Amino acid sequence: MKRKEEKMMSPDALAADMSVSPEIRESIQHHREEIKDILDRKNRRLIVIAGPCSIHNIPAALQYAEKIAALSGQVSDSMKIVMRCYFEKPRTTLGWKGLIYDPDMDGSGDIASGIRKARKLLIDIAAMGVATATELLDPSVAVYFEDLISWSSIGARTAESQMHRQMASSLDMPVGFKNSTDGNLQIAVNAICAAMAPHSYLGILHDGSCGIVRSQGNPYCHLVLRGGASGENYYPVCVKEAVRKLENTGLPSCIVVDCSHANSHSDPARQHLVFENVVQQKLSGTDSIVGVMLESNILPGKQKLEPGRMPDPRISVTDGCIGLEETETLILHAAQMLRNRVQTVPRIHRPQTAYLGPDGTFTHLAAQKIFHDDVEYLPMSGISAVFKAVESGVCDYGCVPVSNSSEGVINGTLDLLAATSLKIYAETSVSIQQCLLSAVPKEKISVIISHTQSLGQCRAYLEKNFPDIETIAVSSNARAAELSLNTPDSAVIGGAGLAEPYHLNILERSIEDDKDNSTRFLILSKTANNNFPHTKCCIWFIAKERFGALHDCLEPFKKAGVSLSMIESRPIRNGKSQYRFFVDIDEAFESPKVIAAMEELKELTLELHLLGSFPVFP
Repeated sequence: MKRKEEKMMSPDALAADMSVSPEIRESIQHHREEIKDILDRKNRRLIVIAGPCSIHNIPAALQYAEKIAALSGQVSDSMKIVMRCYFEKPRTTLGWKGLIYDPDMDGSGDIASGIRKARKLLIDIAAMGVATATELLDPSVAVYFEDLISWSSIGARTAESQMHRQMASSLDMPVGFKNSTDGNLQIAVNAICAAMAPHSYLGILHDGSCGIVRSQGNPYCHLVLRGGASGENYYPVCVKEAVRKLENTGLPSCIVVDCSHANSHSDPARQHLVFENVVQQKLSGTDSIVGVMLESNILPGKQKLEPGRMPDPRISVTDGCIGLEETETLILHAAQMLRNRVQTVPRIHRPQTAYLGPDGTFTHLAAQKIFHDDVEYLPMSGISAVFKAVESGVCDYGCVPVSNSSEGVINGTLDLLAATSLKIYAETSVSIQQCLLSAVPKEKISVIISHTQSLGQCRAYLEKNFPDIETIAVSSNARAAELSLNTPDSAVIGGAGLAEPYHLNILERSIEDDKDNSTRFLILSKTANNNFPHTKCCIWFIAKERFGALHDCLEPFKKAGVSLSMIESRPIRNGKSQYRFFVDIDEAFESPKVIAAMEELKELTLELHLLGSFPVFP
């Protein structure tokens, strides 16, 4: 055998050796009941789960807990604060696995000591009156301290695990399941369904033996949104989609938003953006959001573990955290806002517009030209996501780019227009000024990331200034900015509005080759009804197969005296070498001349569809 075995004290024996007073047990149960009441909407407070990414120093953890105890008293009318006490860290490959597995941080793996230290810390924190939270990674370890925890989570890598779902079904505390690392929500939704049901399974019993556990199901399992490889998922449109999935499965719409991990691009400096956005959603009446998580330590940042050197006890050794000072500021400010909200005033619905985010993109500017301050703007991670948000009813409108004056049409938008039932509500254009953005000086740039259109618009600039530098084309400039955060010595081409949200510096402005460059944008909706005069319409058709078919299809417009401003073709993937033609008509569809031309066109086409008759805003 290539292993050694050591006997462990049983959970019952450890609990007897490290006894808990009746007062502490009552306090822990009280915390659990308060959290359950919030999930049941009997209590309107917001759960705030804050604390270190991982506990690596006991005195520092107790110092943090003292601050949390004082802070809890100041905001108890509007918030329920729970301290993160994470002792187990999932590792994608290798690395420090947490206090329980390596308490001395030297690779000695003194698990027995680690479990004792974790249990002692939880008892001491409970004695301060502070509720605690943890991620339960190993079911055989959880049984040693589950009685001391008020809230627990099942992580993104283990939410699909049957044994973790079974374990959650037997716990007497609320359990949050995180969406998967790729952003998949359905895995977590399925996990919640499973954990709410009874199970019979093999497990470690409290006397230390292996036996059969028969659980009754946990009715307080809920969803934790932590973002994923597909992007952030804390935006209102993402929350609405999560609620839809929960309700379609018959589950309560209870959501906790994790401000770290992919929602902040693993950048602690961005956690406040997520936190503030979530609080605003709560204030605007989004009752499905019941809690929020912050990775926070005494001092901000993170540090690397180095052999032979003990790390600073106040700074995270795993994910980067915000500092305690910022944590207090965020919580106190949010508590005041929650405290002052008027509960008796009904929420007034404002139309919502999805756009290719984040704030400050050219698409955002185009949407603002149409709607100004009359709508809520919901940033999306891609053009297809904008379409889906409007199609699903999550948003009333969507704004997408369709063509650029120097680079031509955006084929992806045309393909999506052909596949949707949405209509074009309006059109506008935005003058494009491209910038070079980076977190490093120009001379250190080794790769440039951007949307294909932006790279094309700056082709001469790139050939002159970066002739040997690799360029990477992605789905949007916002996605390029996201990738740049984790790509050393990278730069982004995009609008100046990307600089602030992604902590990038504007190295050069107006780098586009054509200084008169502009992009045309479409506003989409389920219906094209509006009160503005229509000055344009757009159609697509598939011509009947014969020689000169396209010429014949355009002839009716010439006869009617109708001007066309765009004709584009896209291949139809049906194995028949057919094409779909998109045509912009410079008159309203209701125009008698257009009606006459369309009547003739019908006889010449296999399919003919109106994408919309709409106003054009300069």
